[in-house]
Amino acid sequence: MLSFFCPYCWRRVSENDSICPKCGGDIRAADARPFAEKLRAALRHSEPQTRVRAAWILGERKEVSGVPDLMAVVIEADDAFVAEAAVEALGKIGAPEAIAVLEQAQEQGTVRVRWAAHRALDQIKSSRQQRLKVVPRRCG
Repeated sequence: MLSFFCPYCWRRVSENDSICPKCGGDIRAADARPFAEKLRAALRHSEPQTRVRAAWILGERKEVSGVPDLMAVVIEADDAFVAEAAVEALGKIGAPEAIAVLEQAQEQGTVRVRWAAHRALDQIKSSRQQRLKVVPRRCG
């Protein structure tokens, strides 16, 4: 059986609902939102696997707009797999603003989150070094 969820509050809705009976969100209008916005919203989904998938896609797309949402997931997630996916996405994006959150995850997360944070920090540092090498120098 296929389940349907409100894209705003993530509560189950009927297949035929156009307005969420719980939060009043316009379900049909949500389809018109940009894909990255839908992915960021999916990071708050009630099903952990959906959250993992959304984080993975944000990372693969190197979606910079998702960085604040992914950082919040790392800080707030009570599921190690969800936190790990968010950490990995931040590493793929190469978000230097996430370094403090990743350093904290490297020290305080579960084993899998700590290892993912270590790899993500390496990715960010490596991408920063690559950018520094490409910067042309001015001659005298």
